[in-house]
Amino acid sequence: MDLHYQKEITVGGLVLAGIGLFVVGTMWLKGATFKAPGRVAIVEFADVGTLKVDNEVAVSGVVMGKVSEVDFMGPGRVLVTLSLPEQLDLRADATAKVESSIFASGSRLLLDPGHAPQPLPDGAVIPGATDAGLFAKGAVLADRADSVMIGLQAIANQKTADELTRTLQNLSSVLATMNTRLPRTMSEAEKTMVALQALSRRLDSTIAAVPVANAVERADTLARNLSDMSLQLRTTGARLDTLIARMNAGQGTLGKFATDTSFYVEARQTMESMQRLIDELAKNPGKISVQVKLF
Repeated sequence: MDLHYQKEITVGGLVLAGIGLFVVGTMWLKGATFKAPGRVAIVEFADVGTLKVDNEVAVSGVVMGKVSEVDFMGPGRVLVTLSLPEQLDLRADATAKVESSIFASGSRLLLDPGHAPQPLPDGAVIPGATDAGLFAKGAVLADRADSVMIGLQAIANQKTADELTRTLQNLSSVLATMNTRLPRTMSEAEKTMVALQALSRRLDSTIAAVPVANAVERADTLARNLSDMSLQLRTTGARLDTLIARMNAGQGTLGKFATDTSFYVEARQTMESMQRLIDELAKNPGKISVQVKLF
């Protein structure tokens, strides 16, 4: 065989081998197997939700197979074919449920093999149910929240109504008290106003009887007299200040008398001489003779 053709055959073989390995790896990653399925089970659902072909089939949380077919038989009836291992024992009371997720590829089928003593007959259909998805659960929670809010609103409305009733009752009581006391208060206010008017009239008559003009004139005269007296006192004070200053300076008779010490000494000696004379006369009254001369 030509060497050129040998190289082409080798390259073609390698490419086919690579394609085969790629397909096998992809099927292996998806959980596919080249072995014939051990057994097939059919589950009937009214709604499969987001369940798709090749989704997992789990038993007690362990993946045991996959969904091989999803057939729509009519409204409210969908048949799902499961590929399961031969050793999985299915009983007559086996059930299945679709566990939905937000993502379509996240859904899976939960299979309960059952516990009945009779095995599942060949060709029997397993009843299935669809689990409430996230959005359905959210809707249920929203309904419950609405119910709670309605209850709270009813309680709040009742509380508001009770408070409003008590407020109206208190207001009615206050108005009744005001209606009872208002006439008495008005009567007392009228008496007070009459008394104030009488007092005002008496005050006006008293002010009118007082000779205001004479009193003002007398006050002016008194103020002028006081002003004149103040001027006179100021002048007298100035004169006294001058006199005292001259006395302190030794000017004038009073100044000399106040500042000359010899006058004090002589006056003291004179007083002492007169005292001795008086004492002598008191002791010898006849000692002094009086002579009278006639021209």
